[in-house]
Amino acid sequence: MPSNGEVETLLKRALILLLLAPLLARAEETAGPEAPAVGQASPRLEVVLEGLPDYVQPGVRGALSAERQKDSVYLDDLLVDHLARRAEEEALAAMQASGFYRAEVAVEVHNQAPGWRMVLRFRPGPVVLIRAVRVELVGPGKEDWPLVAHVKQFPLVANGPLVHVPYEDFKADWLKLAREHGYLDARFTRHEILVDPEAGTADVDLCMDTGEPYVFGITLFTQEGEQRFESTLLEGFRSWKEGDPYRLPRLLELHRGLSDTGYFSVVDISPRPDPARHVVDVGVRLAARPRTRYSFGAGFGTDTGPRGSVEIEQRYLNARGDRLFGRLRGSAIDAQAEVEYRRPWLTQGRSPRTDYLSAAVDYRRETVADIETETLQLRASAHDVQGFWRRQASLGWLTEVYRVEGEPEATSHLLMPALKLGYRPRRDRRGGGWRLDWEMRGALDGLLSDTSLLQARVDASWTFPVRQHDQWLLRGSLGTSWADDFDKVPISLRYFAGGDLSVRGYGYKSLGPVNDEGAVVGGKHLVVLSAEYDWMFADPWGMALFVDAGNAFNGSAIELKTGLGLGLRWRSPVGLVGLDVAHGLDNPTDAFRIHFTLGVEL
Repeated sequence: MPSNGEVETLLKRALILLLLAPLLARAEETAGPEAPAVGQASPRLEVVLEGLPDYVQPGVRGALSAERQKDSVYLDDLLVDHLARRAEEEALAAMQASGFYRAEVAVEVHNQAPGWRMVLRFRPGPVVLIRAVRVELVGPGKEDWPLVAHVKQFPLVANGPLVHVPYEDFKADWLKLAREHGYLDARFTRHEILVDPEAGTADVDLCMDTGEPYVFGITLFTQEGEQRFESTLLEGFRSWKEGDPYRLPRLLELHRGLSDTGYFSVVDISPRPDPARHVVDVGVRLAARPRTRYSFGAGFGTDTGPRGSVEIEQRYLNARGDRLFGRLRGSAIDAQAEVEYRRPWLTQGRSPRTDYLSAAVDYRRETVADIETETLQLRASAHDVQGFWRRQASLGWLTEVYRVEGEPEATSHLLMPALKLGYRPRRDRRGGGWRLDWEMRGALDGLLSDTSLLQARVDASWTFPVRQHDQWLLRGSLGTSWADDFDKVPISLRYFAGGDLSVRGYGYKSLGPVNDEGAVVGGKHLVVLSAEYDWMFADPWGMALFVDAGNAFNGSAIELKTGLGLGLRWRSPVGLVGLDVAHGLDNPTDAFRIHFTLGVEL
């Protein structure tokens, strides 16, 4: 029999537990479900669909709450029973959306360790077929070509199955297209699908009234902060005038153009439709960024070794938007210093976003194998973009001191006008496309030049998508030179091959004509061809197989050097990153070379 002291102790413990019981219960409620013991699997709900066509299953699964909750930590018998009751209704609604209006479904739930198995057995029945389709466009925009052409993409056809999702997507896209083209009051006056479940047929009737088209009204730019830009500069980014048909893509183009300049930290464009006048006034609110920008970079390249850069930009020097750039770049083989002044081209018909005038001073020192060059270039140029074409006309004066092993130091001076053309068409939906760059420059002996020179070069690249993520990459370069005395042509203007973006498997600028001492001194002509297949086995990761061929040469005979290799690919947010191992077939005793590239895709 317990003593009085023991009884007193037991009573005290019972009293403490009685007082703490409500607090312990509340703690259990707020703590959520008990975590499974170590090594014990969490309860899970398996959802099985039986008797459904494969093409319907994704839509039905997406409509089921049970599918979305199958891994929930709150699963218990009560929740699973609730999900089972909802599953029948949700499944039948999803079946109707796919055209099965007479479907039947039975739901069964079975316990299975460590959770439950929900089986939905379907009897789809006949699919509803479309008996008649009527799609009509009325109103002032009934002959607007983009809206009329979109009707041809209507996904439902007579005698075809009734599927709701493509129909709803078409409606949304058609209405969006109408509003982008200035029909802001567009609406559907009829949008009916009349289904006869017993007969298994449906009639589709859709009619959109465009309403009156809107036009652009006044455009008002307001600027915040101390910096104020000239109205001529800001108006140059606007691609419309008052009274032009309203188009939403033009507002997006204005926003992109102002943002891309780097002038502004705030670009807020507010269209203000006036339904009474069918006019859209546009308000543009701007705030300037800080004047000065600093940037630093570091990296490594197989051609250059460790490299770094420092850049200072004066985003705007005045209200006209003039800019000043200063750049310092260095690596194991070269060093460069450049200063460039840019002025937006504000004359009529020019866009300050893409068109500008520039003056630059560029100093570069490079040491490759047995050649050392020191180059100073002064350049004035004009840049513009017309459609898919990028154009640059320039006049430059170049002076270069170069030292070749086994030869005396030489100096060259050239005054060279140049013209560059680049063609950048739109890429297709799968990312395929091509680009072309053409450049011609020349000099005339006696006109601040040591020799007469004419050079032309063409670079082209193509991307062909294959299967879902794979692709072919093809590129080629052709260059040629005519000179009175090629020995007086600076090393920097001669052609070389070899390296990361040339013929892989060979060293940087290691291919080309050589002097009596065996040093590669560059040639008059250039040919480089490359074919690469990228196999993205686990996108964004992939492998590449490639073959490159090319060389620089002087005469008419071409001795192409060939390199083969394998590579690793990663589609990073900043472009395609490549790590290649390549071997030059013309030098069997040479070791394999490793090449690293960033952004080699078109």
